[in-house]
Amino acid sequence: MVWKICLFILLAISSSDGHVPTGSLFEDMKEHISKLEKYFNTSHPDVAEGGSIFTGRLQNGLWSQINEKKILLAQMISIYWEMLNNLNNTQNPKDIRSLVEVLQVYKMNYSESLKKAKDLIEIAKLPMNDAKIQRKAVAEFYDVMLEVNKEESQRKRRSRRLNRRPGLLSGGRAGYKSNNK
Repeated sequence: MVWKICLFILLAISSSDGHVPTGSLFEDMKEHISKLEKYFNTSHPDVAEGGSIFTGRLQNGLWSQINEKKILLAQMISIYWEMLNNLNNTQNPKDIRSLVEVLQVYKMNYSESLKKAKDLIEIAKLPMNDAKIQRKAVAEFYDVMLEVNKEESQRKRRSRRLNRRPGLLSGGRAGYKSNNK
């Protein structure tokens, strides 16, 4: 099951950039994932316990924007890459090496998104009960809120601009009929 998720992610990544692995590369990747599924016994009942770990996040709608989804996919690629690199005593080192190579290519293609994901993780891990961190955070608070205000203003302008467009297209007189003959 985990490797089916990996295949799904790799396909989603490929589709999002318009590059779908074809021919032997895709078939090789699929074959390596199938072998790893057997090795990890992904048909074991505990795989289904607690729901999915990756695909649920891809499908929940929170990551609907392309750039946002790239951040999520970059983090997933990184985790798969790390997991496969840490497997050193498996029966299928060739399969793992092949998948690591494919993931390395994707990791390079998504490096900017991965940096963004790491920023989010680092922020989430900040020990906000530490007095030094609190002082630094308070010192930066106004600047952060300025940025929030700027983003909100831009969002409102975009929203107003989009809301005005239908009226402009019809001259602002939807349903208006002239009595002049």
